[in-house]
Amino acid sequence: MLIRGRRSMAGSLIVAVVAALAAVVPGGAAEASDRAPASDKALASGEALASGEAPASDEAPAKAPADLAVGVRLEAVADVKVARAELARGATVSVARLIERQGRVTAVDVELADGHVARVAMATVRASFRVLPE
Repeated sequence: MLIRGRRSMAGSLIVAVVAALAAVVPGGAAEASDRAPASDKALASGEALASGEAPASDEAPAKAPADLAVGVRLEAVADVKVARAELARGATVSVARLIERQGRVTAVDVELADGHVARVAMATVRASFRVLPE
């Protein structure tokens, strides 16, 4: 019985909120949706997602950096700590894998000289390594 009472209260609360919004927005909900930006309308209707397009407000996802790929050799330009290992300036590592999140390369797995693989954030790669010419 108590549950039924809570549901009725929730239902009446929803009705009250909708009525309040209708009073605040001149012309009601239909006119409010006409005033919404096109990107919001597309998101609400699912058009952009269904067609595979990104919403206009989002940036296009960044592709993998052109100079980084699996197998590329990197040289430390300064002493850097990678996982539990410390690399001295001039040490070389090899890119074993590019880690992507939401379409962006956020980290790389590098193979150290002793065969261990460590994950390095892109900020550290850009600040502490340079790409060796092949």
